Amino acid sequence: MSAAPLSPEAARAHVIATVLRHLSRDTGRRSEALEEFMAVTMPDMDERGARALSAMVPHLPESLYGKWAAMFADRLQETVPHEHLAAMCDGGADNDATIALVYVMFMESEKMERQVAEDLHALGLSQGEGGQDDAGALLGAYLRARLTARGRGPVN
Repeated sequence: MSAAPLSPEAARAHVIATVLRHLSRDTGRRSEALEEFMAVTMPDMDERGARALSAMVPHLPESLYGKWAAMFADRLQETVPHEHLAAMCDGGADNDATIALVYVMFMESEKMERQVAEDLHALGLSQGEGGQDDAGALLGAYLRARLTARGRGPVN
């Protein structure tokens, strides 16, 4: 007896769950990734400075990760025939790794770079109004200024 075909809703849910499951929530790995990012984007910054700045980067709300994963699932459903997407949603390790890799590629797209910048900007404004994360807002402004000066960041 074969399994029932996967509905579009079930495929979407599987893609979102797979992406969220692959996101690391380990603080040590997060710090290491931020330090490496700063070393690549600001090579004149020493290791101690990168470590200090990475410690100041605020954690993002889980809702943002969920929003981006849902946007990814929606885009997959718009561009990939359902039978191919359903085959990819079999729960196998290789297919789940493929979903995670394609998510990374999606997040690196120009559209998502703009979306992430907008979402982070909105988050900074809402947090700044309540005064909850002034250090994070200051750090964000500093990093944007440094990257823009190098020609790598957003230009308003």
